[in-house]
Amino acid sequence: VETMNIFKQFQSGLKKTSNFLSTNIVDALKSKKIDQETLDEIETILLSSDIGLEVTNHLIQKIQSTKNFKSENANSVLKLLANELELILQPREKPLLTSRDYQPTILIFIGVNGSGKTTTIGKLINIIPNDKKILVGACDTFRAAAVDQLKKWTKNQKVDFHQGSLEQDPASVAYSVCQKAQKEQYDYVIIDTAGRLSNNTNLLNQLVKIKSVISKKINADNIKTILVLDGTNGSNMVNQVETFGQSMNVSGLIITKIDGTAKGGALISVAKKFEFPIHFVGLGEKAEDLFEFNAKKFSHSMLGIEE
Repeated sequence: VETMNIFKQFQSGLKKTSNFLSTNIVDALKSKKIDQETLDEIETILLSSDIGLEVTNHLIQKIQSTKNFKSENANSVLKLLANELELILQPREKPLLTSRDYQPTILIFIGVNGSGKTTTIGKLINIIPNDKKILVGACDTFRAAAVDQLKKWTKNQKVDFHQGSLEQDPASVAYSVCQKAQKEQYDYVIIDTAGRLSNNTNLLNQLVKIKSVISKKINADNIKTILVLDGTNGSNMVNQVETFGQSMNVSGLIITKIDGTAKGGALISVAKKFEFPIHFVGLGEKAEDLFEFNAKKFSHSMLGIEE
């Protein structure tokens, strides 16, 4: 029952994308035989969902090479596509929280403003088992609103919170957070960071500094850097992974707000282009709407296929 419910959540979270993809593909296949024109139409539909050129070409070739593809019915084409996407996504499945996490495990959250970092931190607190001791550190010291929002989440969920003073050096806040975590034996430390400064280089330098300060206190194996991406940004997500991925040595991705877009295919182009695991996807507004990424549920829901 549990997996069925989660599958339903994936289906409803990906409704905009699946409505767009399946409706249009079924329409394109109405002509009974799959000729070049039909293939071109399907290609345009796939590209419009931000799946990306490389994956689209691969999918079109797959449809073409289906033995009796003249009389294929629409449903078997959708199934074929879903299975192909599942194969691409499969290697990206990896849980973020493992039972053998060392103490303290530091999760550094990075990503541009508006990507949903703070909300995602709030949702993640909800998922971490209750017997774990959690400390949240506010290292976006230049925006009072960001600190307040984070504080509200931690208060609602009764976990500890550490902030510096306004405009304090974020790395020094990170340092004191880690000191406190070691002294008071926290299991998880979640660090929120800025997503926008006067320019990109500035921001990246600041993030690198935060990470290197933490590395001085904490064993590297215990530090995970999580890049949060806004799913409604479509193919622009690829640029963000490029910007942050290299310099911050990202350990995994969380993709939010997928329910808000018909361009859910962008997750596929990110998965194809980069080898970062996708830990979670955000499929709604509520505190419990953060789900462990699942290749099968994602690809099948994306094409509107019932499990």
